[in-house]
Amino acid sequence: MSQSVSQPATETTAAALFVANIYFSTLVCLSFLVPSIVAGEALIQIGSIPLKGVEGRLDHLTFDPRSQRLFIAALENHTIEVVDLKTRHRAQQIRGVSEPQGLLYIPERNRLLVCCRGDGTCRSFDGTTFQEGPWIDLGRNADNLRFDAEAQVIYVGSGGEPGNGLLSGIDLVSLLPARQGGRPAPPYSPADFLLDRPRQADPSTEIQLPAHPESFQLDRAAGRILVNVPDEHQVEVLQVGTNGLIKLAFWPVTVGEKNFPMALDATSARLFIACRKPPLLAVYDTRTGSLLSQTRCVGDADDMFYDQSRRRIYVIGGEGFVDVFHIAVNDERPRRVIHLATHSRARTGLLIPEFQTLAVAAPHTGDGQASILLYQAKP
Repeated sequence: MSQSVSQPATETTAAALFVANIYFSTLVCLSFLVPSIVAGEALIQIGSIPLKGVEGRLDHLTFDPRSQRLFIAALENHTIEVVDLKTRHRAQQIRGVSEPQGLLYIPERNRLLVCCRGDGTCRSFDGTTFQEGPWIDLGRNADNLRFDAEAQVIYVGSGGEPGNGLLSGIDLVSLLPARQGGRPAPPYSPADFLLDRPRQADPSTEIQLPAHPESFQLDRAAGRILVNVPDEHQVEVLQVGTNGLIKLAFWPVTVGEKNFPMALDATSARLFIACRKPPLLAVYDTRTGSLLSQTRCVGDADDMFYDQSRRRIYVIGGEGFVDVFHIAVNDERPRRVIHLATHSRARTGLLIPEFQTLAVAAPHTGDGQASILLYQAKP
């Protein structure tokens, strides 16, 4: 009798232990899953816009908040793709642009600026008619550009690959047509009249760099420009003065190679750099140039953006993911809250804070035609 009673008790105890183990294991698994589930709400795909017939690499983007048009540099397609985000379709295409890379739209002037790898020019277009206006020849490989609205100066990185790089400052007024109060320079030679670009701008200042500059950021409060120079594994620190650009220092990037994208949080004196080899996000103190932290991120990164209102960093990588990092108020390293799949070779994009939208440029691959992937940023 005792045996008949003790056996079920043993089975009951074993069953209870088995259930407890399953329950505990489930809790352990969920403890790892919960942050991902919650973090997944930080960025949600809300649609895509096809770019039929666009082939090859897609480079940088810019945005017109008034008309809600997105401009995409289709580098190997030699076009600028114009997308209407209200209707979510391609509205227009600017053809015959020699390998466009960097784009900048200036709403106050309704002006689109395009930097070209193919012919080394920075070209300006009317934002409505796309009629071309003044332009500047920067030699070769014109790439990223930034606008200092207070000084009304455009900064453009060019050159290198191989050889010295160049950072040029161009007065905006020299890239505007006369009807907008522009003061373009006269042609250099009669041959200039044979082009569709009859007048040329001149740089107001320029400075040589040891190699081609990639992403750079304007630290306006400090009167500096911070420039990624990946071939030299460093960040060049330039002072913006009344006599032009002056080299202040350089900060070695020793944690990784191919430091292409960069973002800046000037209020907390933090500079964010993504390296490709190995793939990591490095944080530097802009007061000292010292490395504060490093953490793994998506591979083949080419664009990254800092969302100050949400204290987030978005890193877009050609490995086929977007990484979203939360930036703590203290000096803790960034915490990755989501690793969101996009498309292979989709490594550029644009954060549009006004519309809480992240646009990612996905080139034509075996999985489908070129497109713009749209994501909504959540609180």
